[in-house]
Amino acid sequence: MELIVTCEFRFFRTPDGQVWTTSAFQYAFWQRYLDVFKQLNVVARVQDVDTKEDGWKLSSGERVRFTALPYYVGLSGLLRNLWATAKILRKTITSESTVIYRVPSQTAMLSSIVRLGTKHHYGLEVVGDPNDVFEAGIVNGFTDRLLGWVSRNALQRMVKKAHSVSYVTKHYLQQRYPAGKNAYTTACSSIELTSDWISSEPKSYEGDALQWLFVGSFGQLYKGPDLLIKALAKLNQNREDSEKFHLTMLGGGLYLGDMQALAEELGCSENITFVGEVNASQVKEHLNKADAFVMPSRTEGLPRALIEAMATGLPVIGSRVGGIPELLGDEHLFESENIEELATKLNRLCCSVDELNKASRRNIEVAATYEASILNERRKQFYQHVMNNRS
Repeated sequence: MELIVTCEFRFFRTPDGQVWTTSAFQYAFWQRYLDVFKQLNVVARVQDVDTKEDGWKLSSGERVRFTALPYYVGLSGLLRNLWATAKILRKTITSESTVIYRVPSQTAMLSSIVRLGTKHHYGLEVVGDPNDVFEAGIVNGFTDRLLGWVSRNALQRMVKKAHSVSYVTKHYLQQRYPAGKNAYTTACSSIELTSDWISSEPKSYEGDALQWLFVGSFGQLYKGPDLLIKALAKLNQNREDSEKFHLTMLGGGLYLGDMQALAEELGCSENITFVGEVNASQVKEHLNKADAFVMPSRTEGLPRALIEAMATGLPVIGSRVGGIPELLGDEHLFESENIEELATKLNRLCCSVDELNKASRRNIEVAATYEASILNERRKQFYQHVMNNRS
């Protein structure tokens, strides 16, 4: 049986028909579906290119094919390609299809409209809250509020009608987007955390945690890099050069230059290293070198990067958004946008040996509950239920 999965990430296709990605959706990612289904058809935006670039990873492969949607970017791009996209979805996803929509998703929303009034059985993997994304700001105030309202209500309707729903959080998304009373539901993060990621021993601290790490895209400011840079500048004002905190930032994107300029403006550029895009093995190397991890996001589902950091035994400060409070205690959480509280929480944690050692032990224990073998079994049960309830 073939499963159709929609994905909002954009992909690249070379003349030989192979599909490539810069995201986590590499060929190995799709194995979770192939454990239950014989074939996988990924419906996503695909751009045809002449050659692959360095750093791209193969996403297509044996038993995995792609149905290419127009490679649009942003709301205006969607509107220009609306008819072409709808036409492909109408042809690809029929009343006989077995479908899992990864949501929030413009593709999923459009597909539900295309199938309106017809037989449409599907499962959902709810990986985030679209309302939180628009509240973080994409276009402008009024447009963001309007798009947030439309997206939130569309997702609520989709979740109510789904026969199977998997949430990446344990509570947060379930409360905002409750499933129908007869639906099969489960809580299962998208992370693939193998046992070798999980540290066998907590870190041992004997002094301040001076080396901080941030991991996130600069394509938008959802991850709050500007908040962290401002908090760092504030804390370093009263510290001697040898005792100043240093921040390493992994990731690239449109606003990287702006963040570098902000660091210059605040006089803390010497204490920040902007690394740019990195692969998974390089992320792990940086995690092993860091003393603490910071996730000052404005919106989140259940962040993979945070769980990976916890698995290595890093103490963490995170914002009180999405599923982050399901991972961290209140003493390590701050209200998003509150730079003063972020700086206070960072200073309190990073200057307390006892608290650092305690947090390292606790974080490893929490991360271990997301180990791959545990989640894979949960996913398999969910996919089996999707297969058995396709009609």
